[in-house]
Amino acid sequence: MSELWDVYTIDRKTTGKTCVRGEQDKLADDEFRIWVMVWIKNPITGKYLVSQRAADKETDPLKWETVAGHSVVGETSLDAALREVYEEVGIKLKAEDAKIIATKVATTIDGRRHNWIRDSFYFETTAEPDLEKATTKEVIQTKWLTFDEFRKMYESGECCLNMGDLYGFELNPVPEDRYRDIIGRIVKGKIDRPMGSYHPHHKALYYPINYGYVEGVMGGDGAEQDIYLLGETSPVTDYVGKVIAVYHRYDDKETKWIVVPCDEKGNVRGDIKIPDKDEIYARIAFQEQFFNGVLVD
Repeated sequence: MSELWDVYTIDRKTTGKTCVRGEQDKLADDEFRIWVMVWIKNPITGKYLVSQRAADKETDPLKWETVAGHSVVGETSLDAALREVYEEVGIKLKAEDAKIIATKVATTIDGRRHNWIRDSFYFETTAEPDLEKATTKEVIQTKWLTFDEFRKMYESGECCLNMGDLYGFELNPVPEDRYRDIIGRIVKGKIDRPMGSYHPHHKALYYPINYGYVEGVMGGDGAEQDIYLLGETSPVTDYVGKVIAVYHRYDDKETKWIVVPCDEKGNVRGDIKIPDKDEIYARIAFQEQFFNGVLVD
């Protein structure tokens, strides 16, 4: 029986439609599927679990990877993560132990349409994989590797999944307290790439929202701090706003502040609905699909 996936809008709302595994190319431009990656670490040894794909897999046979898979009809991404881990490597994990280290919404990358939403989960466990308990035969063997060992395998071409999220989580982790004094701050500045414009150097990059900077605050790249301004429905040239979240890029020196318009006292305009995380990821995906990171709010 073919695997069925729920079809979502870009901000993760179900459409009522389903997609048959293998037919994702039939999704419309505004339809998305959800899949997950699951990084499992032994907190005592500090090693990560990797598994080798079966020889009869249609794609990347015998390559090494972390647990990954799609959310099927009726599942949340966390449901899918827990199920996939048990199906592939025979470990039962607990939902309360889950941590999302990254979410990516991909539309078009390098001219190829993807239309997926991916959550990357992180778990710590001392449980050992048991392929006798695994309910599928997708994996032929497993092993635990240090981060550096895993990286060497990836760089040598032995692995088949992008390690961007894990690289960032290990090498550029989110500073635990760094953004506490930023979120809620009242800022003002200019919009130098207004809604409806294109990037001055990368002409294919279109700005569906207003993008600018905070005057007098320097970002990690040595220029003024970049912001995404959400809530405006037309192009603007300047703004006063409240920071509601920070997008922490793992693979870049910059972070991006998420701002909504407010008055000088911090009162958000009455016509503006504060977006939730899924809506923010959807609105910034046009640019952040090219990076690995996580939203902090």
